[in-house]
Amino acid sequence: MKTIIKYVRETTLSRELKATPLYIIMIAFSVFMAYMLGWILIASFSTTRGIFLGDLFLDGLSLDNFRKVLVNSDGIRTIINTLIYTIPSSLLLIVICAPAAYVLSRYNFKGNKFIQQLFVLSLSVPGIMITMPIFYHISSLGIFNSRLVLILLFTANSIPFDTYYLSAYFKNISSSYEQSAALDGASQIRTFWEIIFPMAKPAVVTLTIFNLIGKWNSYFLPLIFANTAEMRPIGVWLESNISSMVTTGDYGGMFASVVLAAAPTIILYMFLSNFVLRGVDQGGVKG
Repeated sequence: MKTIIKYVRETTLSRELKATPLYIIMIAFSVFMAYMLGWILIASFSTTRGIFLGDLFLDGLSLDNFRKVLVNSDGIRTIINTLIYTIPSSLLLIVICAPAAYVLSRYNFKGNKFIQQLFVLSLSVPGIMITMPIFYHISSLGIFNSRLVLILLFTANSIPFDTYYLSAYFKNISSSYEQSAALDGASQIRTFWEIIFPMAKPAVVTLTIFNLIGKWNSYFLPLIFANTAEMRPIGVWLESNISSMVTTGDYGGMFASVVLAAAPTIILYMFLSNFVLRGVDQGGVKG
């Protein structure tokens, strides 16, 4: 017994020693990222003069940069626009993709595999290839610069990945739950929404977080379909704001814009990172 314990300890120690360089790299990278994020955060409360002279506390810290960005640079309207696009599209994706993924993972019907292959194939198609045809048809229909159109585009753009991800998750949930529900007289729709869907909560929350972060930071689609002062979300607004502030030399406002754009997604991930890890690692209840 002592020999076995000694062997396990020596093996564990050997593995830890081999992984030491990796640990050092990860710690160094984490420290570097923490320093950079901290510097940007402090710079957003500093002045342009203090940033150029390398003393962020030269003129003290204030909220003037954020007041200017939120009021004078349409920051408030931009945040509202982004929320209008992000939240409905993320909810629509779950409502559409969860039932679709469940059907594809549970029922054998003609064309099932073909549909799944189409979803996988669509993941390899560059977005720029289909953007111009979509732009042409939307312009032809006279519905350009519409918030509803951008919400639908955000939703359609993520349907293949979300459906594929959830179908893989549903496959690992035991079919015994459906069998028990059927014996109790529950319909298939009720079984899905009341039994199977709650069991997929880690995957659903993970996808929702990814969708919220992805839509919040989206740039290409809004640049084409919502590139007006009244409609643009935070990705397009940030690029435009940074360009103008670099030109005018307002570096304090530039860093405030960066913090304003990045803070919500960073905070969201910090508080919900455990759900992300559970959604990625947990494969459901296997039968």
